[in-house]
Amino acid sequence: MRLIFTACFALCIDQINAFVPWRPNTSDFDPSTLHSIELSSNAIRRHELRIAHADAKFERRSGNRKATPFSPLLPRDDKTSGPVDLYSDANDISYWINVKFGSSGKSFRMVVDTGSADTWIPSAECKSKSCLVHETFGPQDSSTLGVTSDKTFAIAYASGNVEGSIAKDSLKFGSVTVDGMEFGLANMVSDDFTSFPVDGILGLGFPSASILKVPTFLENLISQGIISKHVFGAYLHRTADNKNGGTITFGGIDGSRIEGGAEALKYYDVNTTTSLWSIQMSDVVLDGKNANFQGGRSVIIDTGTALILIPPEDALKLHQFIPGTKSNGETFYIPCDTDIPLQFQFGSDKYQISSKDYVGDTVDANQELCLSLIVGRSVVRNGAWLVGDVFLRNVYSVFDMENGKIGFGIPIPAVRTGSSTTAGSTPTSTSSSEQANLVSPTGTDLPDQIANSTSSPIRTTTAPSLASLNDPAAPFYHTIFAFSLFVLHSALVFIF
Repeated sequence: MRLIFTACFALCIDQINAFVPWRPNTSDFDPSTLHSIELSSNAIRRHELRIAHADAKFERRSGNRKATPFSPLLPRDDKTSGPVDLYSDANDISYWINVKFGSSGKSFRMVVDTGSADTWIPSAECKSKSCLVHETFGPQDSSTLGVTSDKTFAIAYASGNVEGSIAKDSLKFGSVTVDGMEFGLANMVSDDFTSFPVDGILGLGFPSASILKVPTFLENLISQGIISKHVFGAYLHRTADNKNGGTITFGGIDGSRIEGGAEALKYYDVNTTTSLWSIQMSDVVLDGKNANFQGGRSVIIDTGTALILIPPEDALKLHQFIPGTKSNGETFYIPCDTDIPLQFQFGSDKYQISSKDYVGDTVDANQELCLSLIVGRSVVRNGAWLVGDVFLRNVYSVFDMENGKIGFGIPIPAVRTGSSTTAGSTPTSTSSSEQANLVSPTGTDLPDQIANSTSSPIRTTTAPSLASLNDPAAPFYHTIFAFSLFVLHSALVFIF
């Protein structure tokens, strides 16, 4: 069967140009290659030509599958997981919750990913480089682990791939226990995953997008009565603010984290012709001026993507409004002191993106130019924008599968004051009467060895430590771009 998969993969991979690693290299930054940007048809053609000559290209094929409808729930008291603490690395490359697997309760950092629907962790049998520097899981870690060896999976991401078998065991986060959940146990994880500060992926996408074709994490929470609605709300903190109070609530909304409470949320319809968390954006407003993206843009809201990735011509048009912008292709460089007000508009509602989030690392010796974390790269064939954490840190977001909507509100950050790693710190369920104004969770910031270290926060006792995320040979931008691409799965999937 392995031979059949390998042959099929080799024959089919060219159809979508899948998995060609691409990372902008700023360690050999050469200012002489930069050009000032100008908005004209010729400029756009030249810009596209530069991208066409890049060392590698990739696409993601987005299917036209109808999103799976949900049956109406029986009337009952709404149950939620309560607010669950979110963590991130020092550079906010990814956001995760700590999940304990199996009878031993081995802990894994699981990235919360609305861009995919599947959950997987590395297998103890995996010998890939990336597995050696992350936590792995096997029979020695759990007496209750079951593995279906003849039920395998393979996922080809936009930058990386995983293969393995379907496993079944219990999961626990906070004081919530999920019994007998099926998930992927990967015995091969490509090297692209090596430097990422998480162990596995917790898929929060639509069930119709599942590659494993088993009940998703959210479906398990529903079927076991842990939550009563296919909805979750999240606030992604900004580590640089030293508040580190991000939370995610499965089954409901944490109204205490929203200015004006849950009633102040504004909702937007999800595009039901796809299996993605996709909504329509009206325009972009910069320094009070509309960019005039005619007809608006379809945007995919993805907690698993660090950047904002948009088509090259759109990136060129947007950066026109930022004085001093330069480019050498799809990557844009903006003055480090840029504070241009940037807003995304949905309907008549505008949400501001802080310059703390869209201005990246310094790239020149004079510390005048910084990377723009809005990148001119098309990753979805229909030209949709991929809107990740650069935007999401500025809103409280709600993902409502029940009604096919995404909601945004203005977040209220919070400082954690106690420990959240002990059992019982997060309520198992919350009634509907309490849901409107959940109490902010208590918890700690990241462990000191993670928060205060320049090394990649990856745990290992058997492999050498990884290079610093801030090392010139492996800059922060490389990692967030690679991670953003990795969590975008393509349509190239084979399941046996």
